[in-house]
Amino acid sequence: MKKRIVMTLAIVLIALVSFEFTAVAQHEKFFAIIDEVTYGEECLQTWQMEEASAVASKLLLHAPGSPYVCFFAGEVRFYEGNYQESLSLLKDAAKEPLLAQKAQEFYDFVNKIYQTTGKFKEVKTEHFIFRYNEEKDAILADYALDALEKAYHAIGEDLQYFPKPPVLVEVFPDAESFCTISTLTKEEIETSGTVAICLFNRVIITSPRLQPRGYQWLDTLSHELVHYVIMKKTRNRVPIWLHEGLAKYEEGRWVAGSTPVLPVSLESLVAEAIEKDYFITFGQMHPSLAKLKKREDTALAFAEVFTVIDYLFHRGGYPLLVSILDSIKGGKSTEDAVSAVMGVSFAEFEKGWLLDLKQKPFRRIRGIQVLPTKLKETSTVVDDVESVAEIEVKDAKKHAILGDLLRREGLHGAAIVEYEKAFNKAGVISPQIQNKLATAYLMNNQYDKAGEVLKTALTYYPEYSPTYISLGELYQRKGEYTAAVEILQQANHLNPFNPIIHKNLATLYGKLGKKEDAAVELQRLVLLAK
Repeated sequence: MKKRIVMTLAIVLIALVSFEFTAVAQHEKFFAIIDEVTYGEECLQTWQMEEASAVASKLLLHAPGSPYVCFFAGEVRFYEGNYQESLSLLKDAAKEPLLAQKAQEFYDFVNKIYQTTGKFKEVKTEHFIFRYNEEKDAILADYALDALEKAYHAIGEDLQYFPKPPVLVEVFPDAESFCTISTLTKEEIETSGTVAICLFNRVIITSPRLQPRGYQWLDTLSHELVHYVIMKKTRNRVPIWLHEGLAKYEEGRWVAGSTPVLPVSLESLVAEAIEKDYFITFGQMHPSLAKLKKREDTALAFAEVFTVIDYLFHRGGYPLLVSILDSIKGGKSTEDAVSAVMGVSFAEFEKGWLLDLKQKPFRRIRGIQVLPTKLKETSTVVDDVESVAEIEVKDAKKHAILGDLLRREGLHGAAIVEYEKAFNKAGVISPQIQNKLATAYLMNNQYDKAGEVLKTALTYYPEYSPTYISLGELYQRKGEYTAAVEILQQANHLNPFNPIIHKNLATLYGKLGKKEDAAVELQRLVLLAK
C-alpha cells in the first residue's frame, strides 16, 4: 500500500537483542518491552492508532529512558500529528548508537515537515482537525470543512464505517513540502497528476492555489477520506486497485444526491483502451498509481478501477462492497473475498468484468486530452499570454495570439475567425481555445453560440474553472441570475482563489436581494487581497 516510514520489526529485534543481551536475559521486563514494541509497530502498520497510542503511553510510563521506546513513541506521535513531541522523542532515540542513523533520518524527515506544519492554523469540527497556512490558504477552511463533514456521513453510510474523530487533514502550501510528506518526487506528482494522498494516518492535499485554475480539490478531499475509511476499516489490507476504485467511485458523494459517473475524458480513455486492447493490469497498479510513468496511464488506471467497482455495485450494491471489505478485515485475501460474493473464481471475475466492459457503448472522443498537473504558485487569474502558452501546436498558437489581439481591439468578429482556425489546427480539444472563442462570441452578443461552446467544453473538461466563469457571465448577461450563481459556485469548488468569482457572486447576490450572501463574498474578496 502507501509508502510509510516505520521502523521494521527486523531492526527492532536485531537492535534489542544486541543491547547487552546478557543483562537483558535477566530481566523479563525488557522482553516485555520487545513484545509491546512489536505489537505497537503492527498497530501502526495497520492504522490502528488507538492501540498504537496506548502502547506508546504505557511504554513511556514504564520505560521512559529506553531509546527503542522513544523511537516507537516518536513514530506514534508523528502519526498523531504531534510534531514537537515526536521530534523530542526521536532526538532521545538518536542517542543510542544502534539506533542513531535510523532515528536521525526519521528525525530529519519529521523536522523538515514541521518547518511547514509548525506555521499551520488549526480548526476543529465535530469530526475533523483541519490545518492550513493561514496567510495563504485561509479561504479554504469553510469550503473544506463543509465538504468533509458531508463526505464523512455519506461515505460512512455507504461503506458502513465511521472513523473515530478527529480525522487529521493538512493542506500543504507548496510543491516542496508536499513532495516531502507524500514521499513522491515532483516528477512523479506531475506525471501522475497526484495532488493529494492519504498517508501517515491523515489526509494530505495540495492547495488549489498551486495550480493556475485550481483543481477539483473538494472531490479530492472526499477521495482521500475514502482511503482513510478503508485503511481503518480493513486494517490496511486492501490492494491498490480496490482502494483507488472505491475512492474514485465515492469521491463525489459529498454532494447531495450525486451518483458515481465516469467523466467523459476517462470514458474516452476506456473506449480507446478497448479499441487498442491496452489496459493497465492490477499488478501494474501496485504499489501506487502515482508510480505509473505516463499521466494517460494513471488516468486509464483510475477509469478501469472505477468500472470494476461499478461492475461490482450493479451486482449487489453497497452491501456487496461492504461484504468484501468486511471479509478482508476478517482475514480473507481480496481474491477470496471477491470470489465469495461473486460466486466465481477471481480469474473468472476479472474476465467477466472485462467482457462486460467491452460490451458497453463508451464514447471515444477524438482529441480529448488529460490536462497536465503543474504544482507551482502563480497568478490567481490566468491571462491571455499564459493560456496561449499552454497551446502546444505552433499554428494553433499563432491563430490564438492573433485572435487575442483582435479581441482586445474590439474586433470580435475577426477574433472569432482566428479562434476557429486555432481550434481546427490544434488537433486536440483545447479548453483554452474553447474559452477564447466563447468569450469572443459573448462580446459579439452571439449568446447561443457562446453557450454551445461553453457547455461542450464543460462536458469534456469539468475540471477547467474558466469555463464556469464564462458561463456565469453568459447567464448574468441574459438575466438568469440564479443559474449564474449556481455555475459560479461550482467554479468556487475548483478555484476559490480567483477574485473574479467572488466579485461576480457578490454582484449577483445583490441583484437577487441576498445581502448576507453578498457580504460573505465581499469578505472573501478582502481575504484574498491581504
